[in-house]
Amino acid sequence: MQQAERVKLFGREARAYDRSRPGYPDALIGEVLGPSPRGLSVLDVGSGTGIASRLMAAQGAAVLGVELNAGMAQVAEEHGIATEVAAFEAWDAAGRTFDRVTCAQAWYWLDQAVSARKAASLLRPGGRICLFWNIGHHPDDLADALQGAYRRVLPPGSPRLVIGYTVNRASDATPDFREATDALRDCGGFARPRLTSFPWTRTYTTDEWLDELRSHSDHAALAPELRQALFGEIGATIDGFGGRFAMAYTAFLISAALIP
Repeated sequence: MQQAERVKLFGREARAYDRSRPGYPDALIGEVLGPSPRGLSVLDVGSGTGIASRLMAAQGAAVLGVELNAGMAQVAEEHGIATEVAAFEAWDAAGRTFDRVTCAQAWYWLDQAVSARKAASLLRPGGRICLFWNIGHHPDDLADALQGAYRRVLPPGSPRLVIGYTVNRASDATPDFREATDALRDCGGFARPRLTSFPWTRTYTTDEWLDELRSHSDHAALAPELRQALFGEIGATIDGFGGRFAMAYTAFLISAALIP
């Protein structure tokens, strides 16, 4: 399935996405907004259902979302986040500028070179771009058992599905953010990007994790009968581990200041 088609899948599961997707630690939001968040103007790119937008708005920032998927944008609007439906690369800012341009979990869906240049053009003096992602994995024993569940259900030659949140196990390599940092450097508008990490943990029940998986585009793309069988096997596996588990997350933040 092409990436553009996978993006559309999020609209089908927008409410599951909003219910179940993880937020971001307070320390990360504080780093993004700085010591004086009240009244700060934030453009949240690929804002989805407004999960990150709401965390920033709760600190007093004035947040505008730009989101390609109308179903996701509708949920954000219901939560009080003004959202304009457009692809960021083609979005018309109508002369507006911002103190921050943020993007939570969605930057890799964009044309990063085009988006970096556009973000630089939208920032006020002293502004910053802040890109952040959650990376999460199950405890290793549960990860092993879940990998067995996937092998039992998925036909040979099926596309690889991620069993965790971007990674499968604690030993998996941290995703490479080089494309994002290179795009920021190459656009000529930003100072050297800085990468910061924020460890945190969230506990899921069996039903909460299955709800989470419904919002993952690789799982949503499965045929309904196959997805139902897989979720049954995943649920039984987690139930066998007591029906709940703690997922270890690390939130990564790439930030770069606009060159004066």
